[in-house]
Order: sequence, then C-alpha cells, then structure tokens
Amino acid sequence: MQESPFYEIVLQRGIEQGTKQGMERGIEQGGVRAKQMALLKLLHHQFQNVPETLTTWIQTLRDPDHLDTLFEKTLNAENLEDIEWETHDA
Repeated sequence: MQESPFYEIVLQRGIEQGTKQGMERGIEQGGVRAKQMALLKLLHHQFQNVPETLTTWIQTLRDPDHLDTLFEKTLNAENLEDIEWETHDA
C-alpha cells in the first residue's frame, strides 16, 4: 500500500519535532550535569572530606538555579555546616 504525500509530510514533521525536542533535552541535561560536577569539584577542593550522601544528593538535583545557589554558598562557606542544604529539588 502506498502512503499519501500528506502522511509523509506529517511523519517528517513529527520526526523533526521529536529530534529537536530530544536535542534540547540533551543540552539541558548536559548543563545540569556540568553544574553538578562543578559544585562537587568545588566542595572537594574546599573541604576535602565530602560525605558520600551529600555527593549522591547533589547528583539528584535537576534545577540549574538551585545548583547555582549552592555553588555560590559554597564559595563563601568556611565549612559544610555553613551551607543551607535545601532539599526542595530532589
């Protein structure tokens, strides 16, 4: 059975839209992952002994703004207890 030209157009548009959405999501996830890694690197640089539970928790965060806030708090902290570790983004 031969597919109609309309079907081919709709199918192609669907494929293009899915590809675009997939790329955008991948870029977003990559940005979040980079922020997680930067925060963890800073924590390990400043405090050496970072609890594994904290490392694991940071790796679950998905809000880029929350990760930025934690990074900035870490820059000014003298110890891990100085940082407010909000849990609204797990």
